[in-house]
Amino acid sequence: MSPLHEYHRRHAEHFIDLFGYSIPLHYSTPKEEYQAAQTAGMLDAGFFDKLRVIGKDRESLLHRLTTNEMRQMQSGASRVNIFTNAKGRVVDRVEMLAEEESYLLLTSPGRAITVQKWIEKYTFLEDVKPHDLTTQLGMISLFGEESAARLEKALGISGAEISAGHFEKTSWQNVEILVHHPEAANPARLNLILPIASEPMVWQSLLSRFTPIGFSTYETLRILPGIPAADHEIVDEYNPHEIGLYPFIDFEKGCYIGQEVIARLDSYQKVQRQLIGVKSETEASLLVGATVWLQEQEAGKLTSVAPAPNGSGTIGLAVVRKTFVQPNTNVVLRREHESFPAVFIKIPFED
Repeated sequence: MSPLHEYHRRHAEHFIDLFGYSIPLHYSTPKEEYQAAQTAGMLDAGFFDKLRVIGKDRESLLHRLTTNEMRQMQSGASRVNIFTNAKGRVVDRVEMLAEEESYLLLTSPGRAITVQKWIEKYTFLEDVKPHDLTTQLGMISLFGEESAARLEKALGISGAEISAGHFEKTSWQNVEILVHHPEAANPARLNLILPIASEPMVWQSLLSRFTPIGFSTYETLRILPGIPAADHEIVDEYNPHEIGLYPFIDFEKGCYIGQEVIARLDSYQKVQRQLIGVKSETEASLLVGATVWLQEQEAGKLTSVAPAPNGSGTIGLAVVRKTFVQPNTNVVLRREHESFPAVFIKIPFED
Protein backbone atom coordinates (compact mmCIF):
# COMPACT_ATOMS: atom_id res chain seq x y z
CA MET A 1 0.00 0.00 0.00
CA SER A 2 1.19 3.51 -0.78
CA PRO A 3 2.43 5.57 2.18
CA LEU A 4 0.23 8.31 0.69
CA HIS A 5 -2.88 6.16 0.98
CA GLU A 6 -4.42 8.28 3.73
CA TYR A 7 -4.18 11.40 1.56
CA HIS A 8 -5.58 9.51 -1.43
CA ARG A 9 -8.43 8.09 0.64
CA ARG A 10 -9.52 11.58 1.72
CA HIS A 11 -9.33 13.17 -1.74
CA ALA A 12 -10.18 10.42 -4.24
CA GLU A 13 -13.02 7.92 -4.64
CA HIS A 14 -12.07 5.25 -7.14
CA PHE A 15 -8.85 3.24 -6.86
CA ILE A 16 -6.91 0.68 -8.87
CA ASP A 17 -4.65 -1.99 -7.42
CA LEU A 18 -1.32 -2.42 -9.21
CA PHE A 19 0.45 -5.44 -7.74
CA GLY A 20 -0.54 -4.50 -4.20
CA TYR A 21 -0.07 -0.76 -4.71
CA SER A 22 -3.42 1.04 -4.36
CA ILE A 23 -3.57 4.29 -6.32
CA PRO A 24 -6.42 6.67 -7.23
CA LEU A 25 -7.84 6.54 -10.71
CA HIS A 26 -8.65 10.25 -10.48
CA TYR A 27 -9.17 13.14 -8.05
CA SER A 28 -11.29 15.36 -10.31
CA THR A 29 -12.43 15.11 -13.95
CA PRO A 30 -10.15 13.70 -16.69
CA LYS A 31 -10.22 17.05 -18.49
CA GLU A 32 -9.24 19.03 -15.38
CA GLU A 33 -6.43 16.66 -14.49
CA TYR A 34 -5.09 16.58 -18.04
CA GLN A 35 -5.01 20.39 -18.16
CA ALA A 36 -3.21 20.47 -14.79
CA ALA A 37 -0.60 18.03 -16.14
CA GLN A 38 0.25 20.44 -18.96
CA THR A 39 1.40 23.00 -16.39
CA ALA A 40 2.25 21.34 -13.07
CA GLY A 41 0.75 17.99 -12.11
CA MET A 42 2.11 15.30 -9.81
CA LEU A 43 1.51 11.57 -9.53
CA ASP A 44 2.15 9.03 -6.80
CA ALA A 45 4.30 6.83 -9.05
CA GLY A 46 5.46 4.38 -6.42
CA PHE A 47 3.85 1.56 -8.42
CA PHE A 48 6.97 1.44 -10.60
CA ASP A 49 9.39 -1.21 -9.30
CA LYS A 50 13.04 -0.50 -8.54
CA LEU A 51 16.15 -2.68 -8.67
CA ARG A 52 19.72 -1.79 -7.74
CA VAL A 53 22.39 -3.82 -9.54
CA ILE A 54 25.84 -3.88 -7.94
CA GLY A 55 29.14 -5.66 -8.64
CA LYS A 56 32.17 -4.89 -10.80
CA ASP A 57 30.77 -6.80 -13.81
CA ARG A 58 27.35 -5.11 -13.76
CA GLU A 59 27.95 -3.01 -16.89
CA SER A 60 29.20 -5.84 -19.11
CA LEU A 61 26.45 -8.24 -18.03
CA LEU A 62 23.62 -5.74 -18.47
CA HIS A 63 25.06 -4.86 -21.88
CA ARG A 64 24.87 -8.53 -22.92
CA LEU A 65 21.27 -8.89 -21.76
CA THR A 66 19.71 -5.80 -23.34
CA THR A 67 19.08 -4.23 -26.73
CA ASN A 68 20.64 -0.80 -26.17
CA GLU A 69 24.26 0.30 -25.66
CA MET A 70 25.23 0.13 -21.97
CA ARG A 71 28.98 0.58 -22.03
CA GLN A 72 30.72 3.76 -20.90
CA MET A 73 27.63 5.37 -19.40
CA GLN A 74 28.81 8.19 -17.16
CA SER A 75 27.60 8.44 -13.58
CA GLY A 76 24.49 10.63 -13.58
CA ALA A 77 23.25 9.40 -16.97
CA SER A 78 20.16 7.29 -17.66
CA ARG A 79 19.06 5.23 -20.65
CA VAL A 80 15.97 3.34 -21.74
CA ASN A 81 16.73 -0.30 -22.39
CA ILE A 82 14.90 -3.54 -23.19
CA PHE A 83 15.40 -7.05 -21.86
CA THR A 84 14.41 -9.59 -24.52
CA ASN A 85 14.21 -13.37 -24.50
CA ALA A 86 15.64 -15.84 -27.01
CA LYS A 87 12.57 -15.42 -29.24
CA GLY A 88 13.10 -11.66 -29.41
CA ARG A 89 10.03 -10.98 -27.24
CA VAL A 90 10.06 -8.28 -24.57
CA VAL A 91 10.75 -9.28 -20.96
CA ASP A 92 10.55 -5.65 -19.82
CA ARG A 93 11.40 -2.10 -20.76
CA VAL A 94 13.42 -0.36 -18.06
CA GLU A 95 15.12 2.95 -17.38
CA MET A 96 18.69 2.39 -16.23
CA LEU A 97 20.30 5.07 -14.07
CA ALA A 98 24.10 4.88 -13.79
CA GLU A 99 25.20 5.58 -10.23
CA GLU A 100 28.83 5.66 -9.11
CA GLU A 101 28.90 2.08 -7.81
CA SER A 102 25.66 0.62 -9.18
CA TYR A 103 22.78 0.86 -11.63
CA LEU A 104 19.31 1.79 -10.45
CA LEU A 105 16.70 0.15 -12.69
CA LEU A 106 13.15 1.51 -12.90
CA THR A 107 11.13 -1.47 -14.12
CA SER A 108 7.48 -1.79 -15.02
CA PRO A 109 4.97 -2.31 -12.19
CA GLY A 110 5.29 -5.81 -10.78
CA ARG A 111 8.31 -6.65 -12.94
CA ALA A 112 11.22 -6.22 -10.47
CA ILE A 113 11.25 -9.88 -9.50
CA THR A 114 11.00 -10.93 -13.17
CA VAL A 115 13.97 -8.75 -14.15
CA GLN A 116 15.93 -9.77 -11.05
CA LYS A 117 15.49 -13.46 -11.83
CA TRP A 118 16.37 -12.82 -15.48
CA ILE A 119 19.66 -11.18 -14.46
CA GLU A 120 20.42 -13.95 -11.97
CA LYS A 121 19.66 -16.61 -14.59
CA TYR A 122 22.47 -15.33 -16.80
CA THR A 123 24.92 -14.55 -14.01
CA PHE A 124 27.54 -17.30 -13.86
CA LEU A 125 31.02 -16.27 -12.71
CA GLU A 126 30.32 -12.53 -12.98
CA ASP A 127 30.39 -10.29 -9.92
CA VAL A 128 26.80 -9.01 -10.24
CA LYS A 129 24.00 -8.83 -7.69
CA PRO A 130 20.51 -7.30 -8.16
CA HIS A 131 18.51 -6.11 -5.13
CA ASP A 132 14.79 -5.33 -5.14
CA LEU A 133 14.29 -1.87 -3.58
CA THR A 134 10.60 -1.48 -4.42
CA THR A 135 9.50 -1.49 -0.78
CA GLN A 136 12.25 0.93 0.20
CA LEU A 137 12.11 3.62 -2.51
CA GLY A 138 9.08 5.66 -3.57
CA MET A 139 8.66 7.91 -6.56
CA ILE A 140 6.70 11.09 -7.25
CA SER A 141 6.44 12.06 -10.93
CA LEU A 142 6.05 15.69 -11.98
CA PHE A 143 4.37 16.74 -15.23
CA GLY A 144 4.10 19.99 -17.17
CA GLU A 145 6.18 22.84 -18.52
CA GLU A 146 6.42 24.57 -15.12
CA SER A 147 7.53 21.47 -13.20
CA ALA A 148 11.16 22.46 -12.69
CA ALA A 149 10.37 26.04 -11.68
CA ARG A 150 7.66 24.98 -9.25
CA LEU A 151 9.84 22.26 -7.76
CA GLU A 152 12.42 24.89 -6.89
CA LYS A 153 9.77 27.13 -5.31
CA ALA A 154 8.28 24.26 -3.31
CA LEU A 155 11.43 22.47 -2.11
CA GLY A 156 14.31 24.72 -3.14
CA ILE A 157 15.54 21.93 -5.43
CA SER A 158 16.62 22.88 -8.93
CA GLY A 159 15.62 20.58 -11.79
CA ALA A 160 15.85 23.05 -14.66
CA GLU A 161 19.51 22.31 -15.39
CA ILE A 162 19.07 18.53 -15.56
CA SER A 163 18.97 17.53 -19.22
CA ALA A 164 16.96 14.59 -20.56
CA GLY A 165 18.61 11.30 -19.79
CA HIS A 166 20.32 12.53 -16.62
CA PHE A 167 19.78 12.77 -12.88
CA GLU A 168 21.22 14.45 -9.82
CA LYS A 169 21.16 13.54 -6.15
CA THR A 170 20.32 16.23 -3.63
CA SER A 171 18.77 16.54 -0.19
CA TRP A 172 15.85 18.37 1.34
CA GLN A 173 15.32 18.48 5.10
CA ASN A 174 17.75 15.57 5.49
CA VAL A 175 15.89 13.51 2.90
CA GLU A 176 18.06 12.25 0.01
CA ILE A 177 16.19 12.78 -3.26
CA LEU A 178 17.26 11.63 -6.70
CA VAL A 179 15.90 14.07 -9.30
CA HIS A 180 15.62 12.32 -12.67
CA HIS A 181 14.78 13.81 -16.07
CA PRO A 182 13.73 10.77 -18.16
CA GLU A 183 15.37 10.33 -21.54
CA ALA A 184 12.29 9.03 -23.37
CA ALA A 185 9.38 6.59 -23.13
CA ASN A 186 8.10 8.41 -20.07
CA PRO A 187 5.51 11.22 -20.03
CA ALA A 188 6.89 12.73 -16.81
CA ARG A 189 9.10 15.82 -16.90
CA LEU A 190 10.86 14.88 -13.65
CA ASN A 191 10.86 11.92 -11.28
CA LEU A 192 11.65 12.34 -7.58
CA ILE A 193 13.00 9.05 -6.21
CA LEU A 194 13.24 9.03 -2.42
CA PRO A 195 12.92 6.87 0.70
CA ILE A 196 9.36 5.63 0.86
CA ALA A 197 8.91 6.80 4.45
CA SER A 198 9.59 10.41 3.38
CA GLU A 199 6.98 10.50 0.62
CA PRO A 200 4.13 11.99 2.73
CA MET A 201 6.26 14.93 3.87
CA VAL A 202 7.52 15.70 0.37
CA TRP A 203 4.05 15.24 -1.17
CA GLN A 204 2.53 17.64 1.33
CA SER A 205 5.15 20.29 0.54
CA LEU A 206 4.57 19.94 -3.20
CA LEU A 207 0.81 20.43 -2.88
CA SER A 208 1.20 24.20 -2.74
CA ARG A 209 2.60 24.19 -6.30
CA PHE A 210 1.33 21.02 -7.98
CA THR A 211 -2.07 19.46 -8.69
CA PRO A 212 -2.37 15.71 -7.99
CA ILE A 213 -3.41 13.55 -10.93
CA GLY A 214 -4.67 9.97 -10.89
CA PHE A 215 -3.63 6.84 -12.73
CA SER A 216 -6.34 7.33 -15.36
CA THR A 217 -4.80 10.66 -16.41
CA TYR A 218 -1.33 9.11 -16.35
CA GLU A 219 -2.60 6.51 -18.82
CA THR A 220 -3.88 9.31 -21.08
CA LEU A 221 -0.44 10.96 -20.94
CA ARG A 222 1.22 7.62 -21.72
CA ILE A 223 -1.03 6.72 -24.63
CA LEU A 224 -0.78 10.09 -26.43
CA PRO A 225 2.89 9.60 -27.43
CA GLY A 226 2.39 5.85 -27.88
CA ILE A 227 4.39 4.57 -24.90
CA PRO A 228 3.88 0.82 -24.39
CA ALA A 229 3.19 -0.55 -20.89
CA ALA A 230 3.64 -3.89 -19.19
CA ASP A 231 0.65 -6.25 -19.37
CA HIS A 232 -0.78 -4.10 -22.16
CA GLU A 233 1.66 -3.90 -25.07
CA ILE A 234 4.66 -5.38 -23.23
CA VAL A 235 3.61 -9.02 -23.22
CA ASP A 236 5.27 -12.19 -24.45
CA GLU A 237 3.25 -12.06 -27.66
CA TYR A 238 5.02 -9.02 -29.17
CA ASN A 239 8.58 -8.09 -30.13
CA PRO A 240 10.10 -4.58 -29.75
CA HIS A 241 9.47 -3.64 -33.41
CA GLU A 242 5.75 -4.25 -33.08
CA ILE A 243 5.13 -2.09 -30.01
CA GLY A 244 7.11 1.05 -30.81
CA LEU A 245 10.38 0.19 -29.04
CA TYR A 246 12.55 0.34 -32.16
CA PRO A 247 14.41 3.52 -30.98
CA PHE A 248 15.85 1.56 -28.05
CA ILE A 249 17.56 -1.07 -30.17
CA ASP A 250 21.23 -0.54 -31.05
CA PHE A 251 21.87 -2.52 -34.23
CA GLU A 252 25.62 -1.84 -34.06
CA LYS A 253 26.24 -3.55 -30.72
CA GLY A 254 27.33 -7.16 -30.33
CA CYS A 255 25.32 -10.17 -29.29
CA TYR A 256 22.60 -10.12 -26.65
CA ILE A 257 19.71 -12.42 -25.80
CA GLY A 258 17.31 -12.36 -28.78
CA GLN A 259 19.65 -10.30 -30.98
CA GLU A 260 19.55 -12.62 -34.00
CA VAL A 261 15.75 -12.69 -34.13
CA ILE A 262 15.43 -8.91 -33.74
CA ALA A 263 18.09 -8.22 -36.39
CA ARG A 264 16.51 -10.68 -38.83
CA LEU A 265 13.07 -9.09 -38.43
CA ASP A 266 14.59 -5.73 -39.30
CA SER A 267 16.84 -6.88 -42.16
CA TYR A 268 14.24 -8.94 -43.97
CA GLN A 269 11.23 -6.68 -43.33
CA LYS A 270 9.48 -9.47 -41.42
CA VAL A 271 7.67 -7.34 -38.86
CA GLN A 272 4.01 -8.30 -39.19
CA ARG A 273 2.30 -5.97 -36.72
CA GLN A 274 2.48 -2.33 -35.67
CA LEU A 275 1.30 -0.06 -32.88
CA ILE A 276 -1.39 2.44 -33.88
CA GLY A 277 -3.54 4.95 -32.02
CA VAL A 278 -7.31 4.56 -31.70
CA LYS A 279 -10.01 7.13 -30.96
CA SER A 280 -13.61 6.34 -30.03
CA GLU A 281 -16.55 8.21 -28.57
CA THR A 282 -17.33 5.17 -26.41
CA GLU A 283 -16.52 5.11 -22.70
CA ALA A 284 -13.13 3.51 -21.98
CA SER A 285 -14.46 0.88 -19.56
CA LEU A 286 -16.59 -0.64 -22.31
CA LEU A 287 -13.60 -1.16 -24.62
CA VAL A 288 -11.13 -3.00 -22.38
CA GLY A 289 -10.00 -6.17 -24.13
CA ALA A 290 -11.71 -5.38 -27.44
CA THR A 291 -10.55 -6.72 -30.78
CA VAL A 292 -10.12 -4.45 -33.81
CA TRP A 293 -12.03 -5.20 -37.02
CA LEU A 294 -11.81 -3.69 -40.49
CA GLN A 295 -14.12 -4.73 -43.33
CA GLU A 296 -15.20 -7.83 -41.39
CA GLN A 297 -11.60 -8.93 -40.89
CA GLU A 298 -9.96 -9.08 -37.47
CA ALA A 299 -7.01 -6.70 -37.66
CA GLY A 300 -5.61 -6.91 -34.14
CA LYS A 301 -6.14 -6.11 -30.46
CA LEU A 302 -6.90 -2.98 -28.48
CA THR A 303 -4.19 -3.06 -25.81
CA SER A 304 -4.63 0.20 -23.84
CA VAL A 305 -7.50 2.64 -23.24
CA ALA A 306 -7.88 5.90 -21.31
CA PRO A 307 -10.10 9.00 -21.31
CA ALA A 308 -9.47 11.44 -24.17
CA PRO A 309 -7.73 14.70 -23.13
CA ASN A 310 -10.85 16.79 -23.69
CA GLY A 311 -12.84 14.52 -21.39
CA SER A 312 -15.03 13.20 -24.19
CA GLY A 313 -14.61 9.68 -25.47
CA THR A 314 -11.60 7.36 -25.37
CA ILE A 315 -8.10 7.14 -26.79
CA GLY A 316 -6.18 3.90 -26.97
CA LEU A 317 -3.36 1.87 -28.45
CA ALA A 318 -3.79 -1.20 -30.62
CA VAL A 319 -1.40 -3.74 -32.09
CA VAL A 320 -2.66 -4.58 -35.58
CA ARG A 321 -1.43 -6.26 -38.73
CA LYS A 322 0.68 -3.84 -40.78
CA THR A 323 -1.49 -4.26 -43.85
CA PHE A 324 -4.33 -2.56 -41.96
CA VAL A 325 -2.31 0.35 -40.55
CA GLN A 326 -3.61 3.51 -42.13
CA PRO A 327 -4.37 6.62 -40.02
CA ASN A 328 -7.89 8.07 -40.27
CA THR A 329 -9.33 4.67 -41.20
CA ASN A 330 -12.70 3.85 -39.65
CA VAL A 331 -12.69 0.58 -37.72
CA VAL A 332 -14.95 -1.38 -35.38
CA LEU A 333 -14.05 -2.44 -31.84
CA ARG A 334 -15.72 -5.66 -30.72
CA ARG A 335 -16.04 -6.84 -27.14
CA GLU A 336 -18.19 -9.81 -26.22
CA HIS A 337 -21.41 -9.26 -28.20
CA GLU A 338 -21.10 -5.50 -28.70
CA SER A 339 -19.51 -3.38 -31.43
CA PHE A 340 -18.29 0.23 -31.19
CA PRO A 341 -17.12 2.59 -33.95
CA ALA A 342 -13.58 3.98 -33.80
CA VAL A 343 -10.87 5.47 -36.00
CA PHE A 344 -7.13 4.86 -36.34
CA ILE A 345 -4.96 7.79 -35.27
CA LYS A 346 -1.30 8.37 -36.08
CA ILE A 347 1.09 8.16 -33.11
CA PRO A 348 1.84 10.52 -31.46
CA PHE A 349 -1.72 11.79 -31.17
CA GLU A 350 -2.21 15.43 -32.02
CA ASP A 351 -3.39 17.67 -29.16
